[in-house]
Amino acid sequence: MTKRIFQLLVVLAILVASFGSAGGALAWSNCASYVTVQWGDTLSGIAALCGTTVHAIRAANPGLGWWVYAGQVLYIPTGSPSGPGYYPPPHTGGTYVVQWGDTLGKIAAKTGTTVNAILAVNPQIYNPSLIYAGQVINLPAGAGSPQPPPYNPPPTSPPPNCNCPPPQNGSYSTLKITYKHGMYIRSTPGGTIISSALYKDTVYYRTNSVFTDSKYKVWVEVLLNPPMKGYTTGWLLVKDQFGTYFTDPQIDG
Repeated sequence: MTKRIFQLLVVLAILVASFGSAGGALAWSNCASYVTVQWGDTLSGIAALCGTTVHAIRAANPGLGWWVYAGQVLYIPTGSPSGPGYYPPPHTGGTYVVQWGDTLGKIAAKTGTTVNAILAVNPQIYNPSLIYAGQVINLPAGAGSPQPPPYNPPPTSPPPNCNCPPPQNGSYSTLKITYKHGMYIRSTPGGTIISSALYKDTVYYRTNSVFTDSKYKVWVEVLLNPPMKGYTTGWLLVKDQFGTYFTDPQIDG
């Protein structure tokens, strides 16, 4: 009888431990729809914390490679729009969207703080002289939080649903972004991010530039107007290896 009771106690302890582990995993899976990558993060670590997989995160973020960097914003397919944020930056006073013509000095003056204080809460800024319009940066605690006007492409960029004539220096056509989370524009197919295109934005692409990479992703070369980070053109993912299209018209390799 004593042996039987001991066996039952062992089984009960194993069941309690299993339920505790499952409960802990479920508690960690409550991520927001968008997360900001922190120093030391990996795709596998974020996937584990948010109760999803690396494959699902990469599928939900077209053009995303295997590496992530601090300050990068990822869409989490299992996230909750009203869920708690993932790793909220400590000791910050809100965020600011960089506008055309902004510098860190101008932002510091507008918000009543200093460049060094801004850099202290934005470890993702490697070069204080390189910030870009549309970039979201943290403000230090105690800084003012001006409400900038909504970010819009500069007037020289083709507006959404543009019927403008294409450039005269090559064979170009237009396409519209249909992916609701927007798309990155990269220096080369799968290369460094240099800009982005928002949902419903219209951009010019070179019609003879359609390229299929080794992973069966389809890319096209698009115009950047004005140039971004020294680039006048970039590469946009238009179809992934799973057959998902991100633009209208749909482009095949």
